[in-house]
Amino acid sequence: MRFLLNLLLVIVLHAPPAIAETITEQELRAHIAVLASGEFEGRKPGTEGENKTVNYIATQWSQAGVVPGTGNQSWYAPVTLVERFPSAFNAAFAVTSDKQQRRQVIPASDIILRAKREREDILDIPVIFAGYANEKPEELRRLVSGKLALLHMRKPKGRNDLPDYITRKKQLITAGAAAVLSVVEGNVRWSRSTRFFQRSGTTLEGDQHHGNIEGLIRGDRIRKMLKKAGLHEDQFGIWQGDPDFRAMDVPVRIDLSAQTHIRKYASHNVVGKIPGSDPQSGVILFMGHWDHFGECRIADPLNPSKDRICNGAVDNASGISLMIEVSRRLAKANLSRDIYFLATTAEEMGLLGAYAFVDDAPFPLDSLIAVFNADTVALAEDGRKIAAIGMGKAGLDDEIEKVAKQENRELDRSGKSEVFIQRQDGYAFLEKGIPAYMITSAFADEVRLKAFIDGSYHDVGDELNESLLLGGAVDDANFHVALGHYFGSTATYPEKGSSDIGAN
Repeated sequence: MRFLLNLLLVIVLHAPPAIAETITEQELRAHIAVLASGEFEGRKPGTEGENKTVNYIATQWSQAGVVPGTGNQSWYAPVTLVERFPSAFNAAFAVTSDKQQRRQVIPASDIILRAKREREDILDIPVIFAGYANEKPEELRRLVSGKLALLHMRKPKGRNDLPDYITRKKQLITAGAAAVLSVVEGNVRWSRSTRFFQRSGTTLEGDQHHGNIEGLIRGDRIRKMLKKAGLHEDQFGIWQGDPDFRAMDVPVRIDLSAQTHIRKYASHNVVGKIPGSDPQSGVILFMGHWDHFGECRIADPLNPSKDRICNGAVDNASGISLMIEVSRRLAKANLSRDIYFLATTAEEMGLLGAYAFVDDAPFPLDSLIAVFNADTVALAEDGRKIAAIGMGKAGLDDEIEKVAKQENRELDRSGKSEVFIQRQDGYAFLEKGIPAYMITSAFADEVRLKAFIDGSYHDVGDELNESLLLGGAVDDANFHVALGHYFGSTATYPEKGSSDIGAN
């Protein structure tokens, strides 16, 4: 009998940890209801809404069994942000062949500008149509240095190999462009782009990727300008979406003046940790951004009660809700590796919180095994089919495929979701050679994703209601638990870390 009791004790002590109960729709909805409530004011960085948001996340992680992960016993890693808001501007141009140099004012309805400093005046500078800014760096420097560069905002269809708009703009600034004007086509896109431009002029402190003057200009206004200069749009293959268009000088000179309100303020990433039994075996990181846009509509004097808050239920209260419940399950799992959880600020301003974390992580970056970003997960009815943004770039594709098969999930192999790779926080890690994926059923449902982007995305309609689809989010959450068990254990994934694939 004693032998049988001892044998039973051995079996119990060495049995693998029981998988915690599955995550439910009710659990995710409860978190979204808080994070996307009016009380949280749209979770804009630097506001009382931020204070409530980061406190809620830290409290939930603490209750789940997670400990502070900044390395100094705090949940909060400060991120200093610098906001630039356009306050006044004007622009005028003259055709080079006009000997009298008669200036024609560009209407304020067709252009918007902001400066790097509180005031900037750039007079009589030459203009170059930079197209997609897809020349090599040395050639770009030769072409655009000291000039105003016109940059086409949208990439041509089928050219996912080209960098995103923000990256291309930075390339022009790095190449020495005195100013950059991004060309925007269509009334709807102009309205959305200018609204975003008004609220997106934020960078990390010390960020040098600002032009002396940056702005947007309507495509129709550019065509009128070219016509005045004796040119026709047929001479610019860019208007037909020619991906091989190369930068060319325009016979126009321009004056720009911009006054900008500059504000420096503190925001915070939230960092939690589940210590592993073998911390030398590497780190797994789960992340998602907590921020949104706050009050994103101008007050309507005729309807003062009209909704003005961008609550961000899908983007990204849903991703934070997923992380909270994933942390609750993994905290009970007794895994080998340290598991970190990161809720980033200022993703909507250009992945700024993620870049700040990469620059000052509480662990060596080359100890990272994998990064999993949760963003905009509440769009699909179920998670049978999932998109894994980062496939083919992150080095763990076979392992992701293995976990997907174990969980009876089908990976979307169309590659269509890869157009978003540079628009999500995981990209800050991919640039360092660290395996990073954004895995979600929402991006495998192309029809619903497009409807969301064309509709309530970044607007007041993204809020919690009975039509919010959480079936896919629940499946995604449980899939992330499975990822944590697989990559967090040296028994199932014994590899050392991302240094083996060339992280720098």
